Amino acid sequence: MKKIFLFLLLAVISIGAMEARRTPGEKVGVEFKELIYDFGTVKAGDPSVTHEFEFTVTGSEPVSILSANASCGCTTPDYNRKPTMPGKSNAVKVSFSPKGQRGEMDKEVRLRLKNGAGKSESITLRLVGVVVPQ
Repeated sequence: MKKIFLFLLLAVISIGAMEARRTPGEKVGVEFKELIYDFGTVKAGDPSVTHEFEFTVTGSEPVSILSANASCGCTTPDYNRKPTMPGKSNAVKVSFSPKGQRGEMDKEVRLRLKNGAGKSESITLRLVGVVVPQ
């Protein structure tokens, strides 16, 4: 019984130590103008619609986007692979193809960011709207 208790206590302490490393002050230093964009109403036969999610590096280290993964094949992210320097702005361009879609849409793009000091962060961008028939 004592061994089980000791094991559980060590597990809780380990988890707490890992969570303590993820404090808000340890973010990569990026501020997005918006995290959600509403396209409103889009016709199913329309060509792709696009939005640029603008961000500024607010920290003292350059920031790189390591990856951008969309929640489905109808959503395509495009971004600059070069680091963005402190104080500078950049954007992630996200396109959505309404072809074959119908009704409310809520698509996500998950970004993985890393700064020059090695700190990393995941940020989720969302596109919402309604796709109506042609």
